[in-house]
Amino acid sequence: MITPSTLLRLFTPGTPGTRWRDGRRIAWLAAAPLAALVTLAAGCGTVRTPPGGGSGHGQTATGSPASSLASSPTAVSGSPVPTTTGGPVTPGQPACAGWPSNAARGALPASFVPVAVIRCVTSDQMISGKGQWEVATLERADKNLAPLTAVLRHPAQQRKPGTLCPYIEMIPPQFVMVGGDGRMIIPRLPLGGCGMVQPQVLAALSALSWRPVTVRLVSQIQTQQQVASDCTPQYSDPFLSHVPLQPSHGGTGLGTRPASLRICVYTSGGMPGTAQFVGAATVTGKAESDLLAGVSGAGRASLCSLPHNKFAVLGGAGAPLIYVELGGCDRVFRYESGAGGGLMGLSTGQATPGAVAAIESLTR
Repeated sequence: MITPSTLLRLFTPGTPGTRWRDGRRIAWLAAAPLAALVTLAAGCGTVRTPPGGGSGHGQTATGSPASSLASSPTAVSGSPVPTTTGGPVTPGQPACAGWPSNAARGALPASFVPVAVIRCVTSDQMISGKGQWEVATLERADKNLAPLTAVLRHPAQQRKPGTLCPYIEMIPPQFVMVGGDGRMIIPRLPLGGCGMVQPQVLAALSALSWRPVTVRLVSQIQTQQQVASDCTPQYSDPFLSHVPLQPSHGGTGLGTRPASLRICVYTSGGMPGTAQFVGAATVTGKAESDLLAGVSGAGRASLCSLPHNKFAVLGGAGAPLIYVELGGCDRVFRYESGAGGGLMGLSTGQATPGAVAAIESLTR
């Protein structure tokens, strides 16, 4: 048998690429002596927002030289801010719709008087009826710009002899200063002695009052079905493991049957790697009892050599997971109950053709 701790190492669910979405913090990755990546989202960066963040924006900025930054994207129903889905994104440029890609780069001239600041912020948001998306929001601030303007004119600091600098790299915030004459400048940022943006710049950016101008739904992270199902978007296929399991004597290994049973189905195409979510369902009552009975068969001693394309993960509140092979040999991986009532580890059981067909039909 395989112990639960061994299972965690073998069959840990796959997850999307880790996203650090905090627009007002610095992410320090403890990878010394390797250089770590620090995301500074005070300018063009990333933040994680609570569900519903895609529908709580203010009105589009108008009546100033920067109002032309908002193009005319097609509005998503219910959103008060012009919103687009997809669309071309220039490599190396922020993904926001209306980002002024032709803005000049350099130090702020002494005569330059800004009337607005534009930035692009990327976040993960729940969009009503559309699931979870990576969203790029063009934001504008046009009040109390003097502190930011002042710190941008600070001179660069020199590294003092004997100073030890951290082994990290900084992604500088990207933002555009808009002048009263319509000029747009991506300002040169004053650096500290270790080559990183001076913290006063980040503090001044965070202190501004930002309001959204446009929203772009860049890429979908979870469909609405995935969000509603509470199934993880990706999962490692347990049936592709070459570690043999002991045959089960039968039973579900659940102990007390949960009030409802959630079914999450994934497809891997029979290839190693992470499988993708394709469907879900929840069963209760007699349907749940019938399904559990159908996946409670004793295991076979022989190994399975038939390929499969999909598998299901069955679980309920407080109950251990059950893995069902859909196709191939219709195997079931489940925890065995010990003599004292605890869980002993995974073993191989067998699903009936009717149980496999029921899972396929319920999640289609």
